[in-house]
Amino acid sequence: MSGVDPPSCVRRVGIVYLTLLGVGTLGALLVAPRVEDPATVVAALLPTLAGAYLAWSAYRADRVEAASAATDPAVTADRLAVAVRRQWEAEAQARRLADPYPLPVSWRGADADLAEVTEGLAGRDGEIGTVFAERVPDRRLLLLGEPGSGKTLLLVRLVLTLIEGRTAGDPVPVLFPLASWDPTAMDLRGWMERKLVQDYAELGAAAPGEYGETTLAGMLLDRRMVLPVLDGFDELPPAMGGLALHRIAEALPYGCGLVLSSRPAEYRAALRPRTGVPARLTGMAGIRLEPLGADDVAGYLLRDAGGSDSPSAARWDSVVAALGTDAPVAGTLSSPLMVSLARSVYNPRPGEGEEELPDPAELLGRPARTAVERHLLDAFVTAAYRPHPQRSCPWTVGEALHALRFLARRMERGVDGTAEVAWWKLGHVVPAVLPQVLAGVLLGVLGWLAEGGTMEAIQYFAPEVPAPTEWEETGGLGVVAAGICGGLAGGLAAALAITVLCVAAVAPDVPADLVLHRLADGGSLALVGVIISGFACGARTGVRRPTDWDWRLPATGVAAAICYGLCFDNACGTVSALLYGVTAAAVGRDGIGTDLAGPVARVRWHWSLRGVCRGLLGGLLLGGSILLEGLLADVLSGGSTRQYIAPADPVAAGWAALQVGTVFAVSCLLLNGLRTVPVDLGGCVDGRALLANDRRTLGTCVLMAAVLGTLVIGTQGWCATVWGSTGVWGTAPAENQQWVYAVGLVPSLLTGLAIGIRQSAWTRYAVARCYLAVRAKVPFDLMAFLGDAHEHRGVLRRVGAVYQFRHIELQHRLADTEP
Repeated sequence: MSGVDPPSCVRRVGIVYLTLLGVGTLGALLVAPRVEDPATVVAALLPTLAGAYLAWSAYRADRVEAASAATDPAVTADRLAVAVRRQWEAEAQARRLADPYPLPVSWRGADADLAEVTEGLAGRDGEIGTVFAERVPDRRLLLLGEPGSGKTLLLVRLVLTLIEGRTAGDPVPVLFPLASWDPTAMDLRGWMERKLVQDYAELGAAAPGEYGETTLAGMLLDRRMVLPVLDGFDELPPAMGGLALHRIAEALPYGCGLVLSSRPAEYRAALRPRTGVPARLTGMAGIRLEPLGADDVAGYLLRDAGGSDSPSAARWDSVVAALGTDAPVAGTLSSPLMVSLARSVYNPRPGEGEEELPDPAELLGRPARTAVERHLLDAFVTAAYRPHPQRSCPWTVGEALHALRFLARRMERGVDGTAEVAWWKLGHVVPAVLPQVLAGVLLGVLGWLAEGGTMEAIQYFAPEVPAPTEWEETGGLGVVAAGICGGLAGGLAAALAITVLCVAAVAPDVPADLVLHRLADGGSLALVGVIISGFACGARTGVRRPTDWDWRLPATGVAAAICYGLCFDNACGTVSALLYGVTAAAVGRDGIGTDLAGPVARVRWHWSLRGVCRGLLGGLLLGGSILLEGLLADVLSGGSTRQYIAPADPVAAGWAALQVGTVFAVSCLLLNGLRTVPVDLGGCVDGRALLANDRRTLGTCVLMAAVLGTLVIGTQGWCATVWGSTGVWGTAPAENQQWVYAVGLVPSLLTGLAIGIRQSAWTRYAVARCYLAVRAKVPFDLMAFLGDAHEHRGVLRRVGAVYQFRHIELQHRLADTEP
C-alpha cells in the first residue's frame, strides 16, 4: 500500500485551490484603492465566482466518492489486514522469533474440563494455522500454557498464517493484549474498539450513516470482520478472572470467532469463581503447550551460538549434558522464554566476540529452578545493554536499569489502569496544574513579544502610522490565549509573567499603578479566556446554578475589580471584572476538554451551525461589555476625559466593541471548528510516527488559525478605518490600511497556538518527559530509549502504538528488584 489515503489527496487539492483563491482575492482588494477605478477590480472578480463554485462542487463530489470507497467494510478490513501483517512481521523480526529459526513449540489437547473440543488437536511448529482452520469447528480456540511456554509466540504465528491465507472480505485476526483491559471499567467490545482506534488510528473515523453512530472500528466489530486474538488472560488481576470471562462470553457469544490464551490455573480459577454464577465460553476447542524437549533446546542454543563445531558452542557442553535430567537448569530451559533469555545472555550477537561473555556453566550452580529463572531475568537486561563493537548505546547499564525499573513499577501500580507504556499517557504522572501553568507562561510571554513586536514592525515599515509601542501595556491577548488553553490557572500564570515583563520594561521607575493595572487586566482577561472556552466547547452552552459555580472564578473577578478601583479610581474596569467573574462561573469552562486517551494525527475544519451561533453569541456578549462601558463612560468614570478601554464617543465605542467582539468571536469559532481526525491505517503504527504526526498538528492549528483569523479580524479592522473613521486597537486612521491585517495576525496566532497545545498530545508528552527526567532520572529522550529497548535490546515489545515488557515475568522481576 502506498500509505496515502484517497480522501486526503482530494482534500489537499481543495485546500490548495481555496488558499490560492483567497490570496488572489485579498490581493486584488488591497490593490483596488490604489488604482484609478477600483470598481473595475471588483467587477473583474465577479466572473471568477462561477468558476469557483464549479471547482468547489467538483472537489466535494470527488471527496464524497473517495470517502465512500475508503469506508466500505470490505475495503477497510483489507487495509486493516495489511497493517496487522506489517506490524507483526516487524515485531517478529525485532524479537528475533525466526533467528536462527523458530523455536519448535508443540502442543496437545487441553484437559476436558477446560474446553469442549480436545481430541485431534495435537500439533507442532507451523501447523497451528492448519489446526485452527481444519480441526477447530467453530473457530474458537483456547490456548493454555505455563509462564514462558511460548503462548504469545504461537499466537503471532497464528495471526500471520491466517492473514497469509485470508481472502478479501474475510475476518482479520487482531491480537489484543488483555493486560491493558479493566473489566470493571469497560466492556470487552468497547475496549477492543478503543484499542483498534489507538493502534490503527484511521479506524477512529466515523462509519457511514447506514452503520449507525459508530467508528470504523465499531463497524468492523459489529459485522464480525475482526477475529479477536486475546492474549494474556492470566495477566489480569486474579480477582477479576470470573468477571472478565463473563465479559468475554457476553461480547463474543457462540458463533463469534475467538482465540484466547491463558495459564491453566488462572483459567480454571475463572471457571470456578468463589461467588456468583460461573461463566463458560461455549464451543471452545482447547490446546495446551508442551515443554521443550532436551534435544530441541540443545540444538537451538548450539545453532544460535554458531553451530555445534564453533568455539562459542563448546561453552554450552556442561549445560547441554545436564538437559533431560532433574537438574534445576534442565527444568528452567524447558521454557521458550528462558531459552530465549539464555541465548541473549550467553551467546554473542552478530559482530560480537565471546571473550567478555559470561560462562553458561554458572547456571549449574543455582540450587533451584526459581533461582535459575531469577538469575536469567536479572542478567538479561545487563546483557541487552552490554557494549557492542558496531553499535554504541547512549545509556549505561545502570541508567537503563533505573529507567526500566521505574517503568515496571509504574505498570505494576496501574496508575492509568494499563500494563503498557504509551507516550501520550505519560501526562498522567505530571501534576495536573503544571502543564496549565507552563502553557500560560509560554503563551503570556509570546503574547507580550508578539504584540510589542508587531507594533515595532509597523512603526519601522510604516512610520506615518501613529502607533507608538508601549511595551508596558502589551500582552493582554496572550492572557486570553492562556485562559483558553489552561483555564484559570493558565491565565493567571500568564498574567503574572506579563506583569514581570512589563515591570522590567520600565525599570527602575515602576509606578504602583502599572503593577495594579497589569494584575487587574490579567485577572479579567483570564476570565475572558474561560468564557470563550465555555461558548466554544461542548454540545451547548449551559448556565450553571450558583450552587455549582467554581468560586475561584468570581473571586478572581472581585480581586481584579479591586485592583481596577485602586489604579484607575473609576468604575469601568471594576464593573467589567465583576461581570466577567459571574459570567465565567455561570457559563465558562476551565480550559478545553480534550480526550487524553490517544494522539492526534491532523486537524480539519468542522462546520457546525450551532457552533457558529455560539461563537457569535460569545463575541457579542464580550464585545457588548466594551460598548456598554463606552456608553456609560461619563457616569462610571466621572467624566469623558477619564478613559479605561472604550472611548466615550458612541460611534467610536461601537467600533471598538466590534473590534473586540470580532477577536473573541473568531477565537470561539476557531476553538469550535478545529477538530482532530485520525491518520492513515495503511501507514506505520509506530509510536514515534504518531508522535511526529501529533507534533505537526500543532503547526497545522497555528497555520489554519492564522490564515482564517487574520482575514476576518483584518477585514473588520480595514472596514473600521475606511467606513468607521476610527482607529484599530488605539491607532488612528491612516492611508496604510493594510497594516490592520498585521494587527489581526497576533490574536489569530495566539489562539491557534492555544488550540494546538490543548489538542496535541505531544505538548503533554514534552512536559512529562522533562518532569520525569528531573524527578525520576529517566532518559530525557524517552521515545528514543523505548525504541532502542524494543528494536535493539529486545527488552520491550511493541503492540500497535504502545510498548510492553517482552514478558510479564520480566516486568514483575524488574518491579520487585530494589534499585
